[in-house]
Amino acid sequence: MLFIDAMDYDDLFGDDLIGSTSVDLEDRYFLPEWRALHNKPVEYRQLYHPSSGVSQGQLKMWVEINPASCAPEDEEKLWDISMKPPEEFQMRVSVFDTKDIKMMDDEGTSDVFIRCFFDSRKDALETDTHYRCQTGTASFNYRLNYKIEMPRKDYRFTVQAFDRDFFKSNDIIGSSIFDLKKAFEDCQLCKRPLHIDKTYYEAYMRKEGDKPMEWDKEEDSFWLPMISKNNDTGELEDNGHVRIRIDITTMEFAEKNKVGSAREDPNIEPFLPPPIGRLSFSFNPCDMYKQLVGPAVRRKIAIWCFVFICSALCIMILYYLVPIVFGNLLTSWIEKGF
Repeated sequence: MLFIDAMDYDDLFGDDLIGSTSVDLEDRYFLPEWRALHNKPVEYRQLYHPSSGVSQGQLKMWVEINPASCAPEDEEKLWDISMKPPEEFQMRVSVFDTKDIKMMDDEGTSDVFIRCFFDSRKDALETDTHYRCQTGTASFNYRLNYKIEMPRKDYRFTVQAFDRDFFKSNDIIGSSIFDLKKAFEDCQLCKRPLHIDKTYYEAYMRKEGDKPMEWDKEEDSFWLPMISKNNDTGELEDNGHVRIRIDITTMEFAEKNKVGSAREDPNIEPFLPPPIGRLSFSFNPCDMYKQLVGPAVRRKIAIWCFVFICSALCIMILYYLVPIVFGNLLTSWIEKGF
């Protein structure tokens, strides 16, 4: 039996045992199938601690048994087990627009911007802000370029929608997490640019039990739901969708085929036009009024204007009608009296 211990190294106190595993070498050496393999199979061994029956993790390993009469390099291939040097990649995220985004302000508007990251403290990037969005359709056409080093611990990419506030903290509208580990591994393996479209996602990234992804009509960008927890009920709710496109390239390819951040040049792959539906100056006061004042406030103003006009009309009618009616009544009384 070959016993393997995984230890926690400690400078000041004794090293701590994390877990152990045991390998029966006879079971392997006398197994014809094992001996016939030129490359021995990789094993995943569970690590157990004497104080617990729960696995403390896994050990990834393989076993080779070579004759003692000759050095391994004379008979077997040597394996380089040193850590693979890190590789750099560029991930290009194009944030296009939203649909059905929840209006966070009481007046029925949201100042929407999108924030994306792997690690919120290190690599978070944001789009510009679509101010005074009233329809739930915020337009960005904004490119976020990330420099990613592999291997890395976490490949889960977070996309968040926020409502920007100037006098208090920004309100989160919703968020979604997208696992990109498979895409990065494929790009690292083939050393070619990789675009996540519907064909690739359905063939390689979608896991059993995942909900179907909603794609645009060209099937090269997709909608991520902005999920948020309701503070009153505690239930998760869908607060709209954000449409993005993701491209992953090696850093060598990225240096030779540069693309600008935001909407800067070179604005290619894809070309990002100026956003639509943003605030724009107009000499038409009605147009500026609709852009600056939210629909909820406009409804209140319209109601108050209607009430004011009706009240003014009633007052005017009473002002002119009461003397006439009173005069007629007085004249009638006088005529009857005489």
